[in-house]
Amino acid sequence: MQKVLVIGCPGAGKSTFARALRDSTGLPLHYLDCLWHRPDGSHVTPEAFDAALTAVMDGPAWIIDGNYLRTMEPRMAACDTIFLLDYPLEVCLAGAQSRVGVRHEDLPWVETEFDPEFRQWILDFGRDQRPELLRLLAQYQPGREVHIFQSRHQAHCYLSALAAAQPAAGLVRLRPYREGDGPALAALFHETVHTVNAAHYTPAQLEAWAPADGPEPADWAARFREHISLVAEIQGQLAGFADLDPASHYLDRLYVSRDFQRRGVASALCDALESAAPGHPILTHASITARPFFERRGYRVTRAQQVECRGVSMRNFVMEKL
Repeated sequence: MQKVLVIGCPGAGKSTFARALRDSTGLPLHYLDCLWHRPDGSHVTPEAFDAALTAVMDGPAWIIDGNYLRTMEPRMAACDTIFLLDYPLEVCLAGAQSRVGVRHEDLPWVETEFDPEFRQWILDFGRDQRPELLRLLAQYQPGREVHIFQSRHQAHCYLSALAAAQPAAGLVRLRPYREGDGPALAALFHETVHTVNAAHYTPAQLEAWAPADGPEPADWAARFREHISLVAEIQGQLAGFADLDPASHYLDRLYVSRDFQRRGVASALCDALESAAPGHPILTHASITARPFFERRGYRVTRAQQVECRGVSMRNFVMEKL
């Protein structure tokens, strides 16, 4: 991620998202509104704007915040990552209203009213702008990392995962979950359960836990999107994954490939996710296999339980880290 676009309806919070992205990645951030507008409310010529934008895009790395549909196609052709904040209309209207009277670094003056013309622009965005954005995204998606967030919660989970991944050191590289990871993570989950956990569970229990046809894809992906979800890689190979529900602070899934056991993968994932919930107890349901690992990390068993999965009973432990 070196050349990034942040796009979406006005009021969605593109600039706020872009600043958080800048703070996590260190990439330089450029606001199109600041290239176009002057402090007195007037604007530069299209030629001057294009020249300033070209100078930004000629740089080795950048985050560009803003739509400006006329220049969207060359920016998509030049970038490697795109974030579309595709939020409901009412969210965008409320976001735009909240800017009135507040100074922001992405605009060279303070808005003193919710301009009726600007409000109408937001109302018409879904009809006039969004279809063209989606068309260009479909055209330029191959070879690029594209994230489409449909709620502030999804964007928050991504940013939390990105920030949590930064402290990872050594051979283990952590990154946020991205669309398209689902099948590979499902395959790792199935293989890990049927190999690493085989010493403590029967074949029938393993098959109930991780059936051959895998988890339901839409459900599986939705949980990753709604949680703070991290993927671990070692030398470019998928090594493991884990996710944390930011509302309940429940460590939902932690799986490490049989090929990368005892390489610090689980510890790196847990270090990052636990740091994303400071001051809160972390809960998890640990298998017999995983219980010693969690105990070494300071988790305690609050109760042992028999759970039923696809009609098969198996034992695990409710554990908590204060």
